[in-house]
Amino acid sequence: MTDVDSRRAFRDLLGSMPAGVCVITTDGPAGRAGMTASSVCSLSLQPLLLLVCLGNGSGTLHAIRRNSRFAVNLLHEDHERTADVFATDRPAGEKFADAGFHLVDGSPVLRQALGWLTCRVYSTVPGGDHTVVLGEVLDLSRSGGQSLVWHHSRYGYHRTAHPTLHEASLPLDPAHTMDRP
Repeated sequence: MTDVDSRRAFRDLLGSMPAGVCVITTDGPAGRAGMTASSVCSLSLQPLLLLVCLGNGSGTLHAIRRNSRFAVNLLHEDHERTADVFATDRPAGEKFADAGFHLVDGSPVLRQALGWLTCRVYSTVPGGDHTVVLGEVLDLSRSGGQSLVWHHSRYGYHRTAHPTLHEASLPLDPAHTMDRP
């Protein structure tokens, strides 16, 4: 398999795994910036850490490094337009013009977000053509509704496959692991 074929197969395979759509935002000395991302993941409960993966050429990555803070805005299923606007190379002023936001911990939180987390940069790790930004969670909030998801290069929304299944209660003990008896 050629490198091009391998990269395409990799993207296609991982694209078959639904991912939540978020807008990553920041504000501070480097200015306001924001971008759409689906590479967001929880990392740790003690301390509360998450990770976001941003392209090395991203203006938002540059601004986050300088501002040392950012917000992760989880988008509601009806906000495809917001995701599309923040996925462009438009100037920040245009991206935020119709977004409606307020600052929390110095980072823009989108008013239409399903939920949000504000973070302080904990560390960054090089990852090929991307940089993994670890964020220490400062604050968070969630409202009701369904998440916008990205799946097979299209938007969709999460639907519970079995409405009779109940949300599992997760232990908050950091020593607990899922594979431990």
